[in-house]
Amino acid sequence: MNRKIIVTIIALVLAAFACSMPGQAPAATPTEQAGGQPDLAATITAQELTLQAPTQTPQPPTETFTPEASPTITLTPTPEVPMASVSVNTNCRSGPGTQFDLIGALNVGQTAEVVGRYQNGAYWIIKNPGSSGNCWLWGNYASVSGNTSSLPEYPSPATPTPYPPPAPTDFEIAITCEPQPGPVLLLNRLNITLTWKDIATNEDGYRIYRDGELIATLGASATSTSDVTSLPRLWIIGNPPPSVEYGIAAFNSAGASARVKKSVSCP
Repeated sequence: MNRKIIVTIIALVLAAFACSMPGQAPAATPTEQAGGQPDLAATITAQELTLQAPTQTPQPPTETFTPEASPTITLTPTPEVPMASVSVNTNCRSGPGTQFDLIGALNVGQTAEVVGRYQNGAYWIIKNPGSSGNCWLWGNYASVSGNTSSLPEYPSPATPTPYPPPAPTDFEIAITCEPQPGPVLLLNRLNITLTWKDIATNEDGYRIYRDGELIATLGASATSTSDVTSLPRLWIIGNPPPSVEYGIAAFNSAGASARVKKSVSCP
């Protein structure tokens, strides 16, 4: 009898030990014994396994930070100061036209700041190079770099009352004489070169005279011309040698300057 009790206790201990070992599949639900009574040992074992099973607590979703795109900063460049240059030395006047006074010039290789424009006559208003104030530069030979969109439009000054230009200065005549025989008289052929200094700022041109007769009309800013004429090689002793007189005068719509004259003869 004692032996049966001992065997039964050992069997129960082994059964309990086996239920607690890992890797054993727990019973899903307690089974009923015949007659509809639940199996007490199976119920206890199922409850132990339920308590031993780890409980997993769902974790909240992790938020992912997405950085917002930084706005692009656009730098506005400082407007470039408009500058003028020329391909040909160009006069700069007090207004848009040759009827206005010459008050400066922009030469090749120089630059000047542009402060305004005059579209009707294609003029730029610039700071007078080498002087104070502004002057009007004809745009025919001018190139302008920089931002000109904000330049103001200048009105034309009142047209000045025209006045005759001053006479040229430093009038000179160069002459070469070549003997030239003729059928009756022996003549000298004269090759003439006339030069002078243009000091006028409002001339329309120059008129050239030989012995008081108009022989040529030149444009504004002209400073030289040439001519061919002849003089007798022989003359009466005691009289001055034959000579020819040349004259020059500047002119415009208001009139002409005084005529500058000079006579030459063959040596």
